[in-house]
Amino acid sequence: MKTSTKVRIGLQILRSRATGTPRPFFVQYSLLNGCNMRCSYCNSPNRDDGQVDTATHKGLLRQFAELGTARIKFLGGEPLLRDDIGELVDETKRLGMRAAMVTNALLIPQKFETIRQLDELIISIDGREEAHDRQRGKGTWKRVMTSIELCAANKVDFFLSAVVTKDSTGEIDWLIELARRLGVMVNFQLPQFNVEMYGLGAKQAVPQSDLARQVLRKIIAAKRAGAPVLFTEKSYSKTLDWQDYGVERRDQASGDSPCSAGKYFLQMEPNGDIYPCVLHVGTFQPKNAVRDGVRAAWEHCHSHGCGSCYNTWLNENRAVFDLSPHVLRNFWSNYLNPARPAAATPQSV
Repeated sequence: MKTSTKVRIGLQILRSRATGTPRPFFVQYSLLNGCNMRCSYCNSPNRDDGQVDTATHKGLLRQFAELGTARIKFLGGEPLLRDDIGELVDETKRLGMRAAMVTNALLIPQKFETIRQLDELIISIDGREEAHDRQRGKGTWKRVMTSIELCAANKVDFFLSAVVTKDSTGEIDWLIELARRLGVMVNFQLPQFNVEMYGLGAKQAVPQSDLARQVLRKIIAAKRAGAPVLFTEKSYSKTLDWQDYGVERRDQASGDSPCSAGKYFLQMEPNGDIYPCVLHVGTFQPKNAVRDGVRAAWEHCHSHGCGSCYNTWLNENRAVFDLSPHVLRNFWSNYLNPARPAAATPQSV
């Protein structure tokens, strides 16, 4: 991210918070539930896939831009499965918003011209071949690594994202070393288990409490020692201090939520339903951006009852909009750093 862009977004956030005027800065923009992977901790391919057409998406993107959105992050399912993904990325940038994407990377070689147009790219990988393929499907690791090395060789700005399950807790060191070799950052996330989004089996993927805390301490220590870990010690510490990993969020007894989700960042589903964040899918009654308009659907999710959660990424996002100095410094340095070192010559890992 260019310094001028960081300054512009930073000043916009400060102004919005100082005036108490919400603005949907960061949008998790899910295009479809369909996916070409079958991850053990995800229900996305089994959900109804009520997609909307290209023209409708362009209208929604225009409405987000008018509300002051700074970043659209395309999600799925797998967003590269959309035939119009390049057109939607181009439209996002034409409207003055940053275009980001989370991908399982299988289609990166075929859609590389679109990948080149992105401002941010997040590639999912859960560890070495055995661990990754066990969670994401046999034969997928080699294809993901090919895509990662293609992006590194072409100096695409990307980072790695890993879901740490009970079966992949031993992959932390390898993932950090991979990120270090490539000159990129890596984030780690415990599984979520909202039944609608992740299915009945996802809860079984969460490491037992003692093991989860051991892994989180390892990640925090690595970050403290200068490892290329994307999120802050503060956000990982909130996950570490969570009392019961069998409960992913806690609602307030009364009053409005202190969380900035729904006001400053949000989740939009493929059919246009807008939620405060992904943890509300299935429990929050949304309005729909296509039917009701983006503003009405976004303003509807300003008010919700969530008090806290253990999701590291959500806590990091919340801290950005709470103007936490520690998190803002990390955000400034690492999201994303265009001066990362050139990638090493691709090698087998």
